[in-house]
Amino acid sequence: MQAIIFDLDHTIFDANQVLHDGAADLLAILKNLGVAVGALSSKDHRILVHLDEAGIRDYFSEVLCNAHHESPKSTAALERLLKQLRVEPDATTLVSHAHADILLGKDARVAKTIGVSHGMDNVAPLKEAGADYIVADIPAVLDVLE
Repeated sequence: MQAIIFDLDHTIFDANQVLHDGAADLLAILKNLGVAVGALSSKDHRILVHLDEAGIRDYFSEVLCNAHHESPKSTAALERLLKQLRVEPDATTLVSHAHADILLGKDARVAKTIGVSHGMDNVAPLKEAGADYIVADIPAVLDVLE
């Protein structure tokens, strides 16, 4: 795997824009492994401020939000992000809490999709979307990466 793309909204950050436990540690590990890290957000440019405030902005090579693309969670936007990261879909993993994002990863033909339940009762939609792996929290993402 050359790249990993995270959904920021409710995957890296919770509903209150607080960083999920273990997210910064996972991002540091990925950087040390030389994995290119990108992010998608349906929020506006203020998500970039949240990344800075959380001290994790430098872990992301590219971030695509609605300030950069009218539909940042579309196949076209994901393909744009892959080009910016200079990686092919078959060398990329997408990580999200959302059914729609897992479907987006499948549509873009990324190598692997990982659903994160955050210990909530949202496993069924992730399974329905065809997530390759479903983990309980952000640190567990590392357990299913190759």
